[in-house]
Amino acid sequence: MSYRLRLIITISLLIAVTFSAGCSILICTSFETALETEIAGALESFESVQNTLYLLTSVDANASYKSLASALEQMEEENMGRWQALILTRESQSVYRSNPQALEGYALPHMGGGQCGYLRVEDGYGRGMVVQGSLTAGGERLTLRIRFDLSRAYGVRQTQLGLYQQVYLVVMLFGVATAVILSFALTRRLHRLTTAVRKISGGDLSTRSRIRTQDEFGQLSRDFDAMADKLQENISRLETDIERQENFMGAFAHELKTPMTSIIGFADLLRQGNLDENTRMMASEYIYSEGHRLERLSFKLLELLLLKKDAIVMKRVNLNAFVAEVERALGPNLRNKNIKLVCRSQTRRVSFEPDLVKSLLYNLIDNAGKAMDGGGLIALVATAVPGGCQFQVVDNGRGMEESELTRITEAFYRVDKSRSRKQGGAGLGLALCKQIVELHNGDIHFESHLGKGTRITVTLYGRGGKPE
Repeated sequence: MSYRLRLIITISLLIAVTFSAGCSILICTSFETALETEIAGALESFESVQNTLYLLTSVDANASYKSLASALEQMEEENMGRWQALILTRESQSVYRSNPQALEGYALPHMGGGQCGYLRVEDGYGRGMVVQGSLTAGGERLTLRIRFDLSRAYGVRQTQLGLYQQVYLVVMLFGVATAVILSFALTRRLHRLTTAVRKISGGDLSTRSRIRTQDEFGQLSRDFDAMADKLQENISRLETDIERQENFMGAFAHELKTPMTSIIGFADLLRQGNLDENTRMMASEYIYSEGHRLERLSFKLLELLLLKKDAIVMKRVNLNAFVAEVERALGPNLRNKNIKLVCRSQTRRVSFEPDLVKSLLYNLIDNAGKAMDGGGLIALVATAVPGGCQFQVVDNGRGMEESELTRITEAFYRVDKSRSRKQGGAGLGLALCKQIVELHNGDIHFESHLGKGTRITVTLYGRGGKPE
């Protein structure tokens, strides 16, 4: 059963129960009031008849029973007593009788002088009340029994019940219609939410409920839309990561395929043994150099995987001594390529992981050297900044187009694929640099102009992270 249908039934039952209870209480109260009024009127009428007879006997002590009967007959003709039946008896003898059948079978206890008793009855003559009392006339005790009609009170109740049934039918029709309208109005927003959920579960991640109200439904809609935005963002990120992984695997397979094919081919030539000395040396040299390139590639991949899993330990390092060590390690090899390395740093102590930062600078300077064809200049500037340190690597090499800057930190991405392959590059250096920077809660920024050179700015922070 749907929530909307349950809401309609609940509202309808609430209206039915409330209206029924209210009307029942009203009708019962009205009936009891009317019945008590009728009983009180009947008792007054009985006392009036009783007092009239008492006055007749008091004024004329010798009044005969015939005169009493005549008085009762006159009162009946003038409808003064408003009774249905009346019997006046002296001991067992009847003094006056009017419609005695309506009083047969009803016996009330004899009451003392001036007192009366009554009994509510229901028979073929309808609903009524039998009242019995006594009076003394001529020294004898007379018994007066009168039946009064109470059907008017019951008739009023019956009329009210009939009216109640008609009004109840109208109210229920109106109540059901109101319940339907209210349920649709209350569940309309809920229906929008469920529709949005179905569309999202069906794959349409762009669907939003967009309920702009200030009630609970509006808050639920805003939370749902925020959740949907986050879900779409996460799925988009996952799709991007999957695409990158596929590209990564494809590039890795390509990196392995070319040297492995050549290595297998030259190894097969060497295995045959029918080679001259020059060909044999060329094959051995190629196998050696390509083997080293595959070894470097495997180390780079291993470093990337380990950086994603291991936590780093920061150390306090003298920045000037650290840069000098980098210069001593890389300077000779660069000079052999007619590249001058100029280093400048502050004498400050900063916190970072020295081995990882060395790998970072080695890769940046190595990439800068590969961007120069006939020699050039590379500058390394290290400064302390609040909460960490900053390195700038500047070269006057070929530079890059602006469209390349957003992708150069992707694994296996190379600006000039043929030149990088020739120089032994696998496109993993800057991807490794990016991982090292992220582990230091820092950032890396590239500025490059085609034909003029490149400036790379790396900012690293210690344990406290980037200051606010």
